[in-house]
Amino acid sequence: MGMKTTSPTKLMARVQNAVEVLLPLLSDLRAELGTDRANTLVYASLRRSNKEWIESLAPSEVDDPLEVWRQTSEALEAFFHGDVAYETIRDNGEALDLDVFSCRYADFFRSIGEPELGAILTCELDNHIADLGRSAVTLSRKDTLMRGAKACSFRYQFDNSE
Repeated sequence: MGMKTTSPTKLMARVQNAVEVLLPLLSDLRAELGTDRANTLVYASLRRSNKEWIESLAPSEVDDPLEVWRQTSEALEAFFHGDVAYETIRDNGEALDLDVFSCRYADFFRSIGEPELGAILTCELDNHIADLGRSAVTLSRKDTLMRGAKACSFRYQFDNSE
């Protein structure tokens, strides 16, 4: 899980492998425990696991939270390179605004009727990276393709004072 690699589309392979195991498990748990309880249990575990995976990608020798965010973002980007198409709206050192207008993950999870699972396995990775930036990085994302919007609106704010 903590393996560092930069193979393009590595994230899609990781996601598809996880879904192959998770869907039957979720189906059984939903039947046994009810959808809400099963989702609560499994989603919490997935969030914890993904947070640990993102932390394993972070550079351990870097103290500057903005640099940790930058390097970890670049490491993750190598995993999904080619799977999303986006436009940079603003990038001025104080803010980075991106609109993702095409996402292979959103297409995949919506096609199998599991956008909430998709959001946890893919979309929330960005939240975990922003958390590594401590108070120096704030991410807001009002809209997502995963939830049916026309684009994912990534809005990063940077506090360079830390």
